[in-house]
Amino acid sequence: MQSPEPVRFIDVTPFGALTWLGQPGRSPERDVIECLLSMDCLRPVNLRAICVSMSWSMAELAKVLFVLNRSQGVQVDTGRPLRNESGGDALAGLDDDLQTLAEAGQRTLLATSDGLCIAASGWSVEEADVVASGHAVGGEAGNAAQVVPLFFARERVVFCADTRVDLSHPSWVRMARRLLRACGPLGYCPEPA
Repeated sequence: MQSPEPVRFIDVTPFGALTWLGQPGRSPERDVIECLLSMDCLRPVNLRAICVSMSWSMAELAKVLFVLNRSQGVQVDTGRPLRNESGGDALAGLDDDLQTLAEAGQRTLLATSDGLCIAASGWSVEEADVVASGHAVGGEAGNAAQVVPLFFARERVVFCADTRVDLSHPSWVRMARRLLRACGPLGYCPEPA
């Protein structure tokens, strides 16, 4: 009789979310990061189901997970995560994520490639709109000390802060999960309406 597969929880780290979602091109590592971010993080990872959904062999998935684990892009654990960040309205909570990332007095925002401010913390509405429009494709890079681009299927989203923020903070993963649900994975092409 074959022993049961051990229960595993694989969580994307802030480093993994920023590294792989910050690249405009596709890669096996990015595909796995997107897959993991789209899953319910309170459920154990079903490696066979991931292989089937990605049309990969178990060896191919194991190789990519090994690379991601070694580079600290994912964290493997046998204990259940403390809380679920999936579900609900895809963009609900982005303001909270930005507030959590920002230290006292710091200002942060998320802008789309067409200059629309989708969430902000610490800016007036007018200031946030000006900064967001400065980060539109082809626009002048606004006056932000830190700019982190993230690439999705339907959108390039830019994180802006007036001072540096901690790139290892867990709120990056929550924010990446929300944006992935709202904008779709890089390889996803929505049907024309």
